[in-house]
Amino acid sequence: MKLITTNVKEQKFFAVTEIEPGNRPENHENSIINVFDEVKYQEITGFGGAFTEAAAYNYAKMSEKNKELVRRAYFDPVEGIGYNFGRTHINSCDFSLAPYTYVEEGDKTLATFDLGQDKKYVLPFLKDALSTVKEDLILFASPWSPPAYMKETGDVMRGGKLSEEYKSLWAHYYAKYIKAMAAEGVTVSAITIQNEPLASQPWESCQYSAEDEAEFAEKYLIPALDEEGLSHIKILVWDHNKERVYDRAKKILRSDLLKERIWGVGHHWYSGEHFEGLKLVYEVLGKQLVCSEFCCGIYTDLVKHAELYAKEICEDLNNYTTAICDWNLILSEIGGPFHNRRYRANSAEMDPDDGCLAPILYNAEKDEVKVTPCYYYIGHFSKYVKRGARRIATTKFTSDLHVAAFENPDGEKVLVALNMTDKDREIVVRHNDVCTALTLAAHSIATVLF
Repeated sequence: MKLITTNVKEQKFFAVTEIEPGNRPENHENSIINVFDEVKYQEITGFGGAFTEAAAYNYAKMSEKNKELVRRAYFDPVEGIGYNFGRTHINSCDFSLAPYTYVEEGDKTLATFDLGQDKKYVLPFLKDALSTVKEDLILFASPWSPPAYMKETGDVMRGGKLSEEYKSLWAHYYAKYIKAMAAEGVTVSAITIQNEPLASQPWESCQYSAEDEAEFAEKYLIPALDEEGLSHIKILVWDHNKERVYDRAKKILRSDLLKERIWGVGHHWYSGEHFEGLKLVYEVLGKQLVCSEFCCGIYTDLVKHAELYAKEICEDLNNYTTAICDWNLILSEIGGPFHNRRYRANSAEMDPDDGCLAPILYNAEKDEVKVTPCYYYIGHFSKYVKRGARRIATTKFTSDLHVAAFENPDGEKVLVALNMTDKDREIVVRHNDVCTALTLAAHSIATVLF
């Protein structure tokens, strides 16, 4: 049995210890974590982050040495944490350098469609990632807003709705994007209809009610994908917080066509836990679940941030989520660049406090890469839980710990245990009546392989 531990206080990262199995008697009762590999749940698709323009811009500014370091850190399954899943944005998002679309304003035929802005930073980063990952890099794409002329407000910012006359054209825009990316050698396997459709943000945003989202999918998006020979593209709905994940999905899946063609439901974490809502989506509606975004502010306590990430991942997976996607892969030391977020009082300057923390931060002035604790905490899942793994059943002796277990395609068992408390805990892993004790230090995370 192999124990891999990260303990930031002791500066231990993926520290490996060999444990002799069965170091406690078969009838041991206390501190037990049971693992039942005969009870299998969802299959795991993968783990990764978002190839935003901000992430790609930071990557582009790096020295070749640091570019290679970052590629290997994320996408190499042996030297790094084995990312094999990711997100891109259709048109700009708030973590772009500035607002942009792929067409000229007012283009009613999409004849001017061009990935020009993405060719500067996003596509080179994606292609370098593809050269490093050892398996398929599964990508999904999300729009933050249609072009301004397609919206009732005439503005890509501050919410607003898609205009009736442009619904068909906007649906074909997704198809244009998927095909244009394919022409660049990048496969997009899935799309979400809209990032955070409930929100009116100061940055790029567009609002859909459940009825709007259902109508757009059924009358416009599915027909457009079929017409363009893209019926295989998976469609995810919602792509927003978990407090409404079940009832929103229930309202959208209102017809036989939508029940058949909507593959899954995307979810974020910004409104709280609501993990039970994920279970309802899977058990009642029978849909796949993707954690499509989560992040914290740049000045969050780094260990606390990492622990919250690991807790989210653990409980998402325990409630049938099949893939996990963090937000920006790389950000600057002040959590950017970004635009149209919060401004300093009485100033035209962006408030750096509104930046986000990424697992890897980059200081361009020093050409310095900083790997934050959340990189390692995510890696305790992504590095060891392989694509095609199945979650397996566990029970635990205390709610103080967060635990999830998996069986990899080769039969290897993976148990991840998170201790967010101030006390060291002895845990006894029990599998097939073999009881093995190990110590989980305060504020640490461990992966057990057996």
